[in-house]
Amino acid sequence: MKIIYTRGNRTETLASLPTVRKILHRFVARRVFYEISSRSKHGHEFFSAKNVFTVGSIEVSNRDYLTILFFDADHHAHSIEILNPQTMRIYDELPGRGFAVSFASESSDGIESRCYVRDEGDDESRKADRTALEQITLPELFEYLEELATSDASARDRQSHMPARLEVVDGVG
Repeated sequence: MKIIYTRGNRTETLASLPTVRKILHRFVARRVFYEISSRSKHGHEFFSAKNVFTVGSIEVSNRDYLTILFFDADHHAHSIEILNPQTMRIYDELPGRGFAVSFASESSDGIESRCYVRDEGDDESRKADRTALEQITLPELFEYLEELATSDASARDRQSHMPARLEVVDGVG
């Protein structure tokens, strides 16, 4: 498979599986938009499917041919399977626009197939599932720990000034 980096117009002819895995791992636990399309060069036949989902995991294997699988985190039966792509183009030239890749292949009978996947950002429903500790910033965490240490020290001071033994007189302590 040939990898084309749009930033710097760089091309690598042969990609290793670890490189492809590392590139695609950026999509795991992110919402993605994808479009899968196929068209005939000689006719007017065209097919296209689009969807948005959160990527649960990605598998890249190379047994008889390169296979790339994107699995939906919320719907286990939903996945994108890309078989033996000839080219992977990486779009990351503008940091604010999101990371994207496209896979393309062409058959001997003139059918072009393409799969485009674009990062759409954090999954907002999964953000709500995070604990309060995961949602705070590092400075907020240090403030919280400082407050705990201060309140623990105050509690120890109060306990050291309390009488060691309380007596019960007429049912009142």
